Amino acid sequence: MIPFLRNLFAGSAGALMSMPANMLLLGPMAKLTGAPMLPEPPAGAELAEVQAFYAPMIAAMEPIHFAGPILAHWNGAFVGALVAGLLTHNKSPWPPMLVAGFVMLGGIAMAMFTSSQPLWSMVLDLAGYLPWDGWG
Repeated sequence: MIPFLRNLFAGSAGALMSMPANMLLLGPMAKLTGAPMLPEPPAGAELAEVQAFYAPMIAAMEPIHFAGPILAHWNGAFVGALVAGLLTHNKSPWPPMLVAGFVMLGGIAMAMFTSSQPLWSMVLDLAGYLPWDGWG
């Protein structure tokens, strides 16, 4: 297979696998931490109305309730990047990095959408997407 097409396929497969990896962890983590299930926003609501709708519910949550979404986001990025990395031609670093970057953009968009969540939760969630090489 042509290396470019294989890398394109690897990135697409990684992106597709990141979504269920994220979503499949949310339910069990919500049950484990006792997080409340948020209702659907009113139909046809503007972004500001949706944020106002969720604000009191999110403000009532305890720090443990944010563990599920944070771990699910990280899991989606990890699984997507892992799948992309395993399928790339010559183990190119670009498909996994692009998949993790797109998942991070989704996390940033979600952080902006749920602006009533605590700042520490947003910072911790977004910091988890950044690659690091240990402490030293």
